[in-house]
Amino acid sequence: MSRRRLSLTVLSLLALALGLGLGALAEGLRVPWLLAVAAKLGPLGNLWVDVLKVTVVPLVLVNLLLGVAGAGGGGTAGRMGALSFAWFVGLLVATGLLTWLAMPPLMAVLPLAGLSLGSAGAEATRAALPAAGAAGISPYGWLVGLVPTDPLGAAARGEILPLIVLTLAFAIALAHVTPAVRQPVLDLARAVSEAVQVVLRWILALMPPAVFCLTCALAARTGTASVGAIGLFVALVVGLLVLFTLLLYPLTVAVARVPLGRFARAAAPAQIVAVGSRSSLVSLPSMVLGMGRDLGLPSAVTGFVLPLSVATFKLNRTISSVARLLFLARLYGVPLEPAQVAGFIGAIVLISFGTPGIPSTGSTMSLPFYLAMGIPLDGVVILGAVDAVPDIFKTLLNVTGDMSVAAIVARQAGPAAADPRSAGIAPAVGHPPSVGTRPA
Repeated sequence: MSRRRLSLTVLSLLALALGLGLGALAEGLRVPWLLAVAAKLGPLGNLWVDVLKVTVVPLVLVNLLLGVAGAGGGGTAGRMGALSFAWFVGLLVATGLLTWLAMPPLMAVLPLAGLSLGSAGAEATRAALPAAGAAGISPYGWLVGLVPTDPLGAAARGEILPLIVLTLAFAIALAHVTPAVRQPVLDLARAVSEAVQVVLRWILALMPPAVFCLTCALAARTGTASVGAIGLFVALVVGLLVLFTLLLYPLTVAVARVPLGRFARAAAPAQIVAVGSRSSLVSLPSMVLGMGRDLGLPSAVTGFVLPLSVATFKLNRTISSVARLLFLARLYGVPLEPAQVAGFIGAIVLISFGTPGIPSTGSTMSLPFYLAMGIPLDGVVILGAVDAVPDIFKTLLNVTGDMSVAAIVARQAGPAAADPRSAGIAPAVGHPPSVGTRPA
């Protein structure tokens, strides 16, 4: 990492701490003018996020096109996709099972006796039920939704997976035309990719003030802590999310065979954006730059695996949802059979693939599953209302998991995916050696 990029990371971290501290101070002192200032900073941070979102769709689509069509067919993309989904499902199931095992002993030492969420959330529950019914998506509906009737509208709504499906089909078809016809399209895509990356660097230069604005407004709304059952739940979920985030580092080192410090440096800028924006989708450009430039992943991987991960892989879902289920079951005295919990984990794994990578989405999609377990929806909605703080760490885990899977797939997909030249893409100047090309 160059000195300039290191200073940007340090400044962003300082801005993060300063924003959280000032926002919490404003919420604690309840000074009107300070709260007003914090409230006005939020739209400024959101403006930066909106500008950054503009780069997401072109960056994803042109890199996917280059990664697949430049590789000469769908074989490499198919192998990388299969490996990616195998790791997605494996990690989701593993974290769900580990959360299931960890929650009982953790709750046994927590002072839960006498705590109750009561019926204060009854009105919120009644309001949320129609939304849950509308958001419940059947497997057939999810499959149909992969082909958007309005691609521009899907892009505006952050529904990137349907766009990836269409671009992937076009890229595979393009790979089967003659080189004379294919090459001009690849040259245009490469030019667009390089131009977007220049714009992206300009936007990321404003990361420190944007992170300050976002975190200050967030802390001013949520304060430093909650009380009673809500506070215990927030602390419990945040602890689990941080633990699983840290576990991804040794997993990546062991399986992808990359140095710990190098992976941490490559991941840091995207993690800062994730914490500030609470959006894995917004963090995607930083992931592509960091993993390609600092870790040396080839364009065939960063242009395919990372967008696919952001669109489909939400590692937090089986942790936060299972923790909420078990916590509420303990709080309300609802008995759960092992088969019920296992079925709940399986359902969460399935719906997690349809959750957009933007803040606090997908929570209503799981409401019917809590209801099926006998959990009062009052408690589900109340805990969902304080999701702002856990959502920071959910996004941090998701983004770290996306980058971990990309590094692992680069190692396991073989030379065709590991060598940027095999995808018809010249590696950027100064790229370190690719992960997949390192000796074992």
